[in-house]
Amino acid sequence: MKTARFAAVVEAAGKPDTHLLLVSPEKDKALQAAIKTHRVMTVHQELVGNKADHGTVGFVPGRARQFLIFPKSIFKFNGMHIVGIKYDLLKAPPSKGRAKPAKAPQKAPHKRQLREKPERQEPPHEKVIHFTKPEPHEESEAIQDIKNRVLHAMEVLEQGRQVAAFNLLKRIVDR
Repeated sequence: MKTARFAAVVEAAGKPDTHLLLVSPEKDKALQAAIKTHRVMTVHQELVGNKADHGTVGFVPGRARQFLIFPKSIFKFNGMHIVGIKYDLLKAPPSKGRAKPAKAPQKAPHKRQLREKPERQEPPHEKVIHFTKPEPHEESEAIQDIKNRVLHAMEVLEQGRQVAAFNLLKRIVDR
């Protein structure tokens, strides 16, 4: 079986979107349209071991799979073993800022609200207790190493590689 690099597929067909299966594949219209136009790649992610992720052109159902939909056809890579999957070449998801809640129309203030509020008086200073701030302590190299490993696992998780992130975290705990 011939092999092709993932970067070559991206160069030929554009940056793919990840497709999450929320319904059965037969009922997913977007997936079916992409399958018919030869724009789907199945990425096989190994759950056990250190095997690298690899891809095949087309839709291959099963566990530990991720489906990529390309903007252009990838038919010329059909039958090839796609290696060197780089998740940073995927299209970045659109950033969704938090939606601002709709403002309710302002009502006329009640008569109680129209009254002036009394001025707030400052508490006497002799009753105020000032607490001292704790002094920062230096972290040991072991703690800093663990933090760096956890940050690396978080980066891998953000790339969509949950199994790899889990394995990294497991190695930290099993030291």
